[in-house]
Amino acid sequence: MMRQKFKKEEFLQILSGASIFVSFFCAWLYNGGLTYIKGSELSYIIIHPPFLFKFIYLLPILGLANVYYGWTKKYHSKLSWATAIVTFLVLWSIGSFSNRSQDLVTGNGFYLAIIGLIASAASIYVVRKEQSATQSETKGINN
Repeated sequence: MMRQKFKKEEFLQILSGASIFVSFFCAWLYNGGLTYIKGSELSYIIIHPPFLFKFIYLLPILGLANVYYGWTKKYHSKLSWATAIVTFLVLWSIGSFSNRSQDLVTGNGFYLAIIGLIASAASIYVVRKEQSATQSETKGINN
């Protein structure tokens, strides 16, 4: 029995999930010297706005879920949307916080999350494009 190849959206979902999962454990901010702030430490350090930084704990969960659904070849559109929204909110919060301080520089975790966000958005785009192509084909057949 031959193993079926991954579809584009499944590959993108795996890429998104892996990037977002790993980003949680990497340094998101760098404060000079040997001071790196990991994703798991952000909610203790940054308290304004508090509700957005609680979303950071969703990143490893969303990352694992994306890898699971992509690997089992069961693309999950709502999961990709949730991942894109949560990741965007976290990135936006970190970006606005780091812009307030001249000493803080974004780190690898931040950039891995950006890759995850782009992959998630790309998977949504690919699925939408395929759905519109399928709908236009069925309209052409029915007419």
